[in-house]
Amino acid sequence: MQFFLIIIISLLSYSLIAKEKLETKDRLEQILPTTPDSGSPWGEISKFNELEILDLVDETSSTSRWKEANKEYSSSVDLFLSGSKVLEGKLEERKKIVHYEDRYEWQKKQRRENLEKEFQKHQFDLRQTASQKLVKAMNLLDKIENPKVKESAPFLDLKSGIYREYIKHLEAFKSYLQIIDFTERYISFAEGNEREKEPHRLLALAYEKMELAAVKSKNQEMILEFKEKKKAHLLRFAELQYGKESKEYQKIEEKVGRDF
Repeated sequence: MQFFLIIIISLLSYSLIAKEKLETKDRLEQILPTTPDSGSPWGEISKFNELEILDLVDETSSTSRWKEANKEYSSSVDLFLSGSKVLEGKLEERKKIVHYEDRYEWQKKQRRENLEKEFQKHQFDLRQTASQKLVKAMNLLDKIENPKVKESAPFLDLKSGIYREYIKHLEAFKSYLQIIDFTERYISFAEGNEREKEPHRLLALAYEKMELAAVKSKNQEMILEFKEKKKAHLLRFAELQYGKESKEYQKIEEKVGRDF
């Protein structure tokens, strides 16, 4: 229930942000890459082997919940991938249909826009359903209390995979508060996650969006907080992406120093 409340709050927050088309001269989209690197776990779908728990308290319960969470995760991934493929196929078929009644360009343009809106609505609904399965998987893992299980590699790998897929959907929804919340959690519960570049890229972008919203509302305290966090994650991304001794890192560091 708590996750669903967070989702609702975040979507409402985004709708308020989206009403205002905020612009700035130095948008992070011009500095950061738009997609994860090839081979990144953020650009691939992970599958996980059965959890092996030896000599642990409550072994049966922990194993059962892990398997259920893995099942929900796999179901979410399969649902979205197969559903997206079907939607894209239908969209291409609809585009090929010739409507002879559309004699003017504005009519054709309107039909294309309506078709795209219809596709986006179905895609949104598909993401919502897939996200709900991921939330269910999160809740199942949260019910596992055995410390040894929660520190095991299979547990952390599955949890990381679930969070990655969920954050990808949040990025598509442009739910910036949610992106910040779940990505900060993601980098905190597994040491290796903090060393991935993609979480810092997402956080830098999300904090910039929130900074712009704070500028619009003239909330100076929040402006400063979001700006500092944006800078920190931007520099961390640059460090992981290019290395501290690189020209690229130095260039980004200069921009940060000028308080862009």
